[in-house]
Amino acid sequence: MICAPPMKEQKPLVLDSEFKQTQQEDVEQILLRALGDSGHTQLANVVCDYSDGRIVLSGRVTSYYLKQLAQEIVRKVEATAAVENRLRVVVPK
Repeated sequence: MICAPPMKEQKPLVLDSEFKQTQQEDVEQILLRALGDSGHTQLANVVCDYSDGRIVLSGRVTSYYLKQLAQEIVRKVEATAAVENRLRVVVPK
């Protein structure tokens, strides 16, 4: 009796672009959590975009200290990424 060889279990096909998007979202969530956990409420409102090993910070803060702090927090979390700090300092009147 001849039997067919057992079939290998096939894994679902995941497109590279879908994997990259999921990975980007995961990194962004980690960065946002780190900023939110910093103890500075303004940093919880910073927007982080991560793409191709580059982090872009945007939004508004009320001091240059907070702008620099946000940059250093994300740099510690994702040390290999380049950080572009587009945060605007808006001093309250």
